[in-house]
Amino acid sequence: MKIPSWTLIFTIASVTIGLVPQNAMAQNNEVSIKQRMLERIASVDALKLSGSVGENNKGFLEQRAILNPAQTKTMNDENSDRKALYTILANRLGLSVAVVGQGRAESIREKSAPGVWAQQPSGQWSKK
Repeated sequence: MKIPSWTLIFTIASVTIGLVPQNAMAQNNEVSIKQRMLERIASVDALKLSGSVGENNKGFLEQRAILNPAQTKTMNDENSDRKALYTILANRLGLSVAVVGQGRAESIREKSAPGVWAQQPSGQWSKK
């Protein structure tokens, strides 16, 4: 019986050890994104209920009225995190980011509170 060389053992161990942090890092990133989105949900809901922003048919917030700098930052931060999350999900599911966003847009439209602006797949805007 041949005993594997130390070089082979070291190489296998290095690859294995190298993969664990990457996978853990990706999971931590997804958790961080979701946490930021949860922390921001009251502000996002307030913007949507005021009619200042709506949910477009791509899964992102879209400005519908003049926003102050803090509101603009909230909208941009939310959209940035959504894009990052859609990218993670797209990679996991083997889909495009656009398809994930459109699927999420449909889900958001269905679950939105009355009075929230939502864009239909056709591009037409309406209040729920």
